Amino acid sequence: MSNDAAIITETLERVAERLGDPTPFVFQRLFIEAPEIESLFVRDADGLVRGQMFQVTIESLLDFLGDRSYGANLIQIERVNHQGLGVDPKVFDTFYVTVMATFKDILGADWTAEMEAAWTRAVGELTSHSG
Repeated sequence: MSNDAAIITETLERVAERLGDPTPFVFQRLFIEAPEIESLFVRDADGLVRGQMFQVTIESLLDFLGDRSYGANLIQIERVNHQGLGVDPKVFDTFYVTVMATFKDILGADWTAEMEAAWTRAVGELTSHSG
């Protein structure tokens, strides 16, 4: 999976080069695809919660692709925590798909078949741990 980690890291670097922080774009897409989720962020006027959520998502994904010291377990814990907030586990897992789709849109023609394959494998494997 180290090749997938390298490809995903490259994707993150290209997205950051293209527009800096992709967090607003990811959440804009999330709220379009799952409008019922937006109300959970009503008190996040400054976007700090969204930023932290995105950061933990990426860090967990990279750990999952690397050492696997905590990523999968953290995602399991957060899946349960979010369920307590009224977020269905299947909706929780779609956040990774939303991140991938947003990055694909941002990179456009620079999104490669290798990126598609690496992200699809990683997201598929990570979300299959939903127990």
